[in-house]
Amino acid sequence: MSGASICSRLLRLVCFVLAATPLAVAGGPRFVTGTTYGGTWPGHMMGFFTMQPLYYTDPGSLGSGITHAQSDAMVAAAASVWNVPMSLITLGQGGSLAEHVSGANSYFDGNEVVFPADVQASNFVSIPIAVIYDTDGSLTDLLLGSGASDPGGCRQNGVTESVDAFGQSGTINHAVILLNGRCVGTTPQQLVQMQYQLMRKFGRVLGLAWSQCNDSIFTGATPANALQEANWPVMHPLDVICGPYTYQCMQNPFVLRPDDTSTLALLYPVTAGNATAGKTASLSSSSLSIGSTLDFPTQQGMEMVNVVVYWSLWGVPNGNYEVVSGVTGARYQRNGGNPVTGGEAAADNAGGTDNDQEDLLMIGRIPLDYSEGRVNVIGFYTEDINPLYSGEYAIGTYEGTPVAMSGTTQYMGGWLPSGGFQWGFNWIAGDAAAGCSPGNDGVANAPVPADPSGWWSGLLCGPGHTSWWSASVKAGRSWTLETTATDETGTASGQKMRPVMGVWQASDPAGTLPTVAATPGAMNSFTVGMTQLAVASASQDTTMRMAIADQYGAGRPDFTYKARMLYADSILPAMVGAGGGRITITGTGFRQGNEVTVNGVRAVVISWTATQIVASAPSMASAKMALGVAADVAVIDPGTGGQTVMSGVLVYSGAVDVIHVVSAPAALATGVVATTPFAVRVFASDGVTAVGGATVRFAVVGGAALAVCGSAGSCLMTTDATGLAQSVVTGISVGVVVLSATEVSGGAVVSATLNDADPVRVVTAVGVSRYLAAGAAVGWSVPVLATQDGVAAAGAVVVWSATAGLALGSLQGVTNVTGTASVAVQTVGLAGGTQGVVTGCAWTTVCAGSVVYGVAAPLWTIGVASGAGQTVGSAATLGPVVLLVSDGAGHPLIGAPVQVYQTVDAWEGACPVQGPCPAAPVLAAATSAGVSDANGMLTVTPLQVAGVPQVVNIAAATGTQGFVAVALVVHP
Repeated sequence: MSGASICSRLLRLVCFVLAATPLAVAGGPRFVTGTTYGGTWPGHMMGFFTMQPLYYTDPGSLGSGITHAQSDAMVAAAASVWNVPMSLITLGQGGSLAEHVSGANSYFDGNEVVFPADVQASNFVSIPIAVIYDTDGSLTDLLLGSGASDPGGCRQNGVTESVDAFGQSGTINHAVILLNGRCVGTTPQQLVQMQYQLMRKFGRVLGLAWSQCNDSIFTGATPANALQEANWPVMHPLDVICGPYTYQCMQNPFVLRPDDTSTLALLYPVTAGNATAGKTASLSSSSLSIGSTLDFPTQQGMEMVNVVVYWSLWGVPNGNYEVVSGVTGARYQRNGGNPVTGGEAAADNAGGTDNDQEDLLMIGRIPLDYSEGRVNVIGFYTEDINPLYSGEYAIGTYEGTPVAMSGTTQYMGGWLPSGGFQWGFNWIAGDAAAGCSPGNDGVANAPVPADPSGWWSGLLCGPGHTSWWSASVKAGRSWTLETTATDETGTASGQKMRPVMGVWQASDPAGTLPTVAATPGAMNSFTVGMTQLAVASASQDTTMRMAIADQYGAGRPDFTYKARMLYADSILPAMVGAGGGRITITGTGFRQGNEVTVNGVRAVVISWTATQIVASAPSMASAKMALGVAADVAVIDPGTGGQTVMSGVLVYSGAVDVIHVVSAPAALATGVVATTPFAVRVFASDGVTAVGGATVRFAVVGGAALAVCGSAGSCLMTTDATGLAQSVVTGISVGVVVLSATEVSGGAVVSATLNDADPVRVVTAVGVSRYLAAGAAVGWSVPVLATQDGVAAAGAVVVWSATAGLALGSLQGVTNVTGTASVAVQTVGLAGGTQGVVTGCAWTTVCAGSVVYGVAAPLWTIGVASGAGQTVGSAATLGPVVLLVSDGAGHPLIGAPVQVYQTVDAWEGACPVQGPCPAAPVLAAATSAGVSDANGMLTVTPLQVAGVPQVVNIAAATGTQGFVAVALVVHP
């Protein structure tokens, strides 16, 4: 769409302005009312019950080396950040608590922590916010679990908040904030870090949700610029870790950003009618608010989409940064309930049930810049909420895994000549899922028969939609029901519907909870997007009713799913001989890779379809069964863990099979495959009836190899339908060779003796296995050594090959006088968890391989190989620090990118007897990047300011988990 057409569309939509109500905001409200609030409507944004909430601090000590006055000053500094002119709220100190709160006067009663009376929620009118100095960490441990207060966990547990009381009129009434005293000490930065954490917790207590604005600062998806950093909200969900203290990673950490003030303005708006001294109207000529909707082409609202706002001057993007953000459907119901788990849970009772709230986007305050007489060009675009932002890090009120938007990113923009108004428009995601036809999936009292194959697809088309199916099962059959959430393209997804399933007897009345089986929650399988339900066997043949629903009662045009009923119904024959035999299993939901077991012992699968598996049952001895005793037969899907078991359906008889040689080579030549295979046939005890599916152990003694056994001297085979089992034979070394075949169940043996008279040829890979960072482009050389009768073989042609992910410099070479040949190898994108093999073959069939392993980023670790713990005088120079990147199992990792962060702090000197240590200014800082070498090493030259006492802090990160930090001291 051209710029002119975009602007025309926007200007036409200005007339559709929505009512300016403080309901869904930039960053989003943390709490909205549900259906249980009598004094207000569902979906109302919840703020504090008073516009002047007071906090009361603990009269005790926060920590050693810190005075009470310092502690209170730090708390006041953290609270004052939230007192801004465009918000009516004023947060201040009201005084002190009646006592020092500690483990001595607080306890856990089995349900909750009980604090002294003045700290309890019932005292909210007198003390709305209690700030507790948890000197020894005992209360932090009481709330979060033993060991939670350990200083190693201060980034997570330095400050803990709990909003523990709400009013029926839709207000926040009371909160408790714990400051972990074990996280502060003699280092001044520790107290500043706690101030930063406390500031963010005050925002949470005031009702602000986390915000996804300028999120590339956290994700690193694109390089961040200064304006993006300056507009990264204080209420971002997760901190960037650039060193020991996260506040140092944020530009001006104690200044609210436009996104923060926008949320404040709508939680606590200032209008002409309520303005007090020092407060200005939230919406003015220099700001704008948004009230819009985002819909599917079907007109259903698309909730949980993050919308970011940017602006530019004269059509030129202003630094390519985002100003504010908002989330669609922030006040829509969080959990509408479903027939499987019942109605909405009390803990999830938040949001309104009006479907018009599902698409609603409200952004309260967008600052505008009219400097130099220029006008603004405002723009909007949509994006998915980062899947990491769930639970305690949720964007808005929805705490589950965020739902991905449908379709591609949507853009919109237009010129604005002035501010001071709310702009409303209806936004249609044109390339989103455009159909909402679930087909005939039945209702509770009239379910539809499941597909005979055991595989079917469906769609939860709208809010509250449930799919109902039925199937008949036999007594003594356990089975598995699986539902995989997919997106509109049919790809499995963990960010669309969250499937839950229930099973009833067909005779159960509609409206009851599942009587046979149910899933307590979605995504309980290791398979992406899959929920799995194991159903126990019934005591008699019956018909079951099955329901598939969303865990939170949601439904959208992109909530597609694939369902599977893995069910084994019958087996033929029901009796096999002592040596085992071929069996056919009929059922539903089978697929390639499914395994079959008899009494827990693996059977060999011969063929499969969705409704039938043919397998070779193991012998009676292998299955550890006795004559006439019925064995359980199971079909297992190792890919999902699903299984179905038929109880007591297969019996063994006592008949013994016989075996005959069909063919065998007359002689062998070393390095040559014999033209005649070694073949045997198994017959039943009558000597006439061929036995398919019998187990035969092939073995070789002497210098030969059976192809079916690879490098092993023996292996098991299963006879085909004619009772035949065979293998080609290759000569390996000079001497007598004995080939044998044993019918496992009865022990009948046949053999053939022959001679190999050729020399021994061997190809050996030289060197060790390599471990590469996934995706790294690395080159090296792979050599092999060829010998004949133990002597280096010069002039032998070597043919090279490689598996996917590896590129070869040549496909053929010749061994030198030492019998060695080599080839250049380059990785071309080896994925994590995979391995590549370079194979060199001489004399056509004599081969050796060199293995390289791709290691995924979550497995990369980093440590210090040398250079840690240095302490030198100011006239000396620090030596290099050598880092070692490995795969977690001790293997050096090649080609891993490493980010290195260095800061140089001035020497702090000795701390005074009283008061805090002097603050150390930062003398220098630098960021660099490198790649681990062939030994997994990376050398870092310390950033040192010449001639000055200092502490050089070096932090290095690699992959998604690897992190190490060292401090080097240059003393006076």
